[in-house]
Order: sequence, then C-alpha cells, then structure tokens
Amino acid sequence: MKSKQRLLFVIFSMAFLAGNANAQFFKARLLPGFTFSQIDGDHIAGYNKVGINAGIGVYHELNPQSSVGFEIAFAQKGSRLVNDPDAAIQPIFIIKSSYIEFPLVYEFRIKSIDAIYVHTGLSVGANIGGTIDDGFRVDQANFNAIEAAFLLGAAYRFNDKFAFKVRHGYSINRIGLNFPNSRRIFNRVGMYNRLFTIGVEFLLNPK
Repeated sequence: MKSKQRLLFVIFSMAFLAGNANAQFFKARLLPGFTFSQIDGDHIAGYNKVGINAGIGVYHELNPQSSVGFEIAFAQKGSRLVNDPDAAIQPIFIIKSSYIEFPLVYEFRIKSIDAIYVHTGLSVGANIGGTIDDGFRVDQANFNAIEAAFLLGAAYRFNDKFAFKVRHGYSINRIGLNFPNSRRIFNRVGMYNRLFTIGVEFLLNPK
C-alpha cells in the first residue's frame, strides 16, 4: 500500500510540475498505453502478458528536429503461458510484476517524413511487487528492486496535440534468476524483461 501511495504522490507531483512548467522551455505530455511483455529466462516465449503502461513526461526542444525528455510511468510486466486449446491438460504459468519507471529519452524527427519521430533512451525502474503463479500456488516473485532498461521506439504525430507511439524495452541488468532448463537468450544468465509498449501521446502545451 505504501508503494502505491508513493507512486500516486510522484505522479501527481509530476502532473503539477508539468502543468505549471514554462511552456517556452518544457512541453508536457500525457502517456497512456499498454504493454505486451515476456521474460527471457523463464521457460516460455511470446509477448502474451498484457498490462498497463501510463505516465506523464516533460520534454525540452533542443532544436526544431530534436528534444530530450524525462518521464515517469507505472508499468505492468511479466509473462504468461498460452496453451493449445485442443490439449487435454491446460497448465497455468503467469508472472506478474509492477514498476515505477523513470525513462530519460532523446527523440528526433525523420527529415524525409516530418510526422515520424524516433526515440531512444535509458530507463530506471523500481519494482513495487510481483507474483509467480504456477497453477498450484501463487508466490512472491522477489525480483530485484531496481531494473535498468534500454529503450527504442517511434511516434507518428497526427497534429501538434496527438500522436501514436510504439516502444520496445529490454532489461540491461537481470531482474532475477532464471528457471532450471530455461532457454538462454544471447547467453545471458538470469531473467530479463522484454516488452513492447503501444500507446498515445497527448501534448498538453504544444505552443
């Protein structure tokens, strides 16, 4: 409960600062969206775990073609086993985790297509809880408290107030130990979040 209260306090503080920021220096954005995630290092694959990814960001334009931004977001991650609908036995395996994330992002406009912006950056996330459900019992995941992740994505701006955005994120450090006999991706030992975020951007003070 205390973690959720801290999350709400930080988000409301960011919203207040964004709403009162100097429009000439900072541009504020609401960032609602969804995640489709998996975990490298468990025994399943596929971006089958759907969650919420929502937050707010403030950006500063370096020039007409590029800007840097700082965001804060609540993100749900994990993995989920998808069964064969014709199988006689339907096993359950679901990993859920929640993070408060602080991405630092650099974005730039594609010169040949003014409406498309590409962005990259790094994010630091604080784990605020997680569970592992194997069909017999639900245990605490006990993931590492801090996750660092690499980000890469793009946005299409329909106008100066609204955009559609996609982003891929991948853990730099491991979030926990891998399961026995699980696949290793790039020979990395441990579990790593891998996810796509699909969402929109509402620019609060575009002018």
